[in-house]
Amino acid sequence: QNHSVENPSRSLKVLAINVVFNEWNRSILQIIILSMKALLWALIALSFHPLSQTIALSSQKITAIICPGFGNAVVDYVNPLGAPDGLKAALERRGLAVQIVPIQRYDWIRVAGGLFDIKFWQNQQLPTGLAYGWYLKRTVDEIEKCNTDKIMLVAHSAGGWLARAAIGEKKNPKVVCLVTLGSPHLPPPDGINCATRGALENTNSLYPGSFVKSISYVSVSSSAITVENSDQKNVDTKNVDEIYQKRGEGSAENVAKINYESLIGKSDGVSGDGVIPVEVAHLDGAKQIFLENPFYK
Repeated sequence: QNHSVENPSRSLKVLAINVVFNEWNRSILQIIILSMKALLWALIALSFHPLSQTIALSSQKITAIICPGFGNAVVDYVNPLGAPDGLKAALERRGLAVQIVPIQRYDWIRVAGGLFDIKFWQNQQLPTGLAYGWYLKRTVDEIEKCNTDKIMLVAHSAGGWLARAAIGEKKNPKVVCLVTLGSPHLPPPDGINCATRGALENTNSLYPGSFVKSISYVSVSSSAITVENSDQKNVDTKNVDEIYQKRGEGSAENVAKINYESLIGKSDGVSGDGVIPVEVAHLDGAKQIFLENPFYK
């Protein structure tokens, strides 16, 4: 019988190749494992780095919802006094999506509904009552229909205290910040009739200061116009003076005097934005920002 005899040298070569191949496989596997470990540790380290927080924040879209002031309408924040753009465009340039609570000028006639509320005559109106409850509802509705996770309310003038009442009455976790611009947050002193017939005072009682703890509050005021104080130089109000003259109100300083006295009972030496004095424009517990030049428009 013929038996095939395996070549010893060939067997040794095959064995050597197998050993090398197995070692190579193990090396590649170790490299892959080490690379994955390194990547994992890098991701863990990066998650604690401030840069990662910046990236995360920039990727989260924030919607600013503008809450109009008393007598104001949507157009005042889109094309104020016929200007090409307004607050809405300014916020959009800063990367924010912007919505405006849908208020038209004629809607404010609904404040007269307070006449049918006994609390109106008692100077004890609630912000949720007949005079202002409709505004709160529209604000809440605008918040609820917003499809982003984070909302910043930007509230102008009376919209500031009304927004405080809206988010105090119906909290929404999507609202992370309230910014008030020239808003009267304090009622007039005793002896001065409050135009809100108790609604502002009750807002302060029910939702005082920075009431909702999960929300950052920011209040902004201006000292652009100081009445009858020669030591304080006012900003140039020529353009707005022309508007006030056409309306028979004289000048920006005259308007400031009337408004300051109606809100705090005095005007001499009082600084404000021409309508809202600085001393009533801020909230306890809020980040308070004091500006010098902007005046109320």
